[in-house]
Amino acid sequence: METGIFAIVLCSILFIVHMYVVGIVMTTKKWSDKRFLCLALFLSISDAAMMVESIWHASIGGDVNASESSHYQCTILSHLTSGTILFSLLQTLFICLERLNATFATSNIILKQLTSNLAVGIGFILTHVYVSLRCGVELFDIEGNSDKPKGCDPTYSFQREFLLFNEIPNLVFVTVITSCYIAIIVRMVKQHKKVPESDGLTDLQIQQKKQSALKMQRNVVTLSCIVAITLCAVLPRCIYGLYFQRRPDTYTKVSSVHDAVNVFLLLNPLFDPFVYILRMKEVRDRLTFQCFKRNNRVVGSFGNQTDPSHH
Repeated sequence: METGIFAIVLCSILFIVHMYVVGIVMTTKKWSDKRFLCLALFLSISDAAMMVESIWHASIGGDVNASESSHYQCTILSHLTSGTILFSLLQTLFICLERLNATFATSNIILKQLTSNLAVGIGFILTHVYVSLRCGVELFDIEGNSDKPKGCDPTYSFQREFLLFNEIPNLVFVTVITSCYIAIIVRMVKQHKKVPESDGLTDLQIQQKKQSALKMQRNVVTLSCIVAITLCAVLPRCIYGLYFQRRPDTYTKVSSVHDAVNVFLLLNPLFDPFVYILRMKEVRDRLTFQCFKRNNRVVGSFGNQTDPSHH
């Protein structure tokens, strides 16, 4: 019960944060012209949708003796949430490819097409069709096999079939994302090494070189954090899921580790606004502007009030 309340509160906070970030981005000047910002916006919307699904699931799930209608809802939500997580990883890959494209002197046509709005739309359809097929099979089989855990059972998402169907694609995406970001870091470091030595450079060129080195270091740190967060979000559930299959009492006892590895899945939605959106100067400037504007309104409303002692 406590875990469900914690999940609802945390997901509610993250939903508000993501919707606020979406509002900030959409009021940023010419945001639609910035491909990276568009992809980050789509990711934030997807994370917000995942929070809604998680809140719904936490409010009705966790009860083995729930009604049949609740089990049906939990089954659908389990697959729907898995599809959203898969789509979020795909969008992370799109952002990764966009950053890779930015390391080339001229835009790569293939990478540009792979990160287009059309690619995002196709990715959304394919990921959700993928999980919908599995969900359909589960719904038809939910009454035929009474030995299997039902949708609201905490062990439901740790079934062998469910794990293989959902976690293998997640692992594939995480592997590709990690490899891609490592390639980006290597390219950035190599490009920085091509910059001529400081001997014979003007003071302005030396200053520009220092700024370039600082920017590269920040980008390397950011990319490393993205890789670490993605690995920490996905791997614990995969590893524990494999261990869980080896237990002789599979599907009979619920461990607190179940809840812990599921909470790790919230790491990406928790950090996404900071590593993708709020680190961008134009977004921070817009956020600062709105905060000052709101403060000025509050100060102005107090200033316009008449002091009763002057009457």
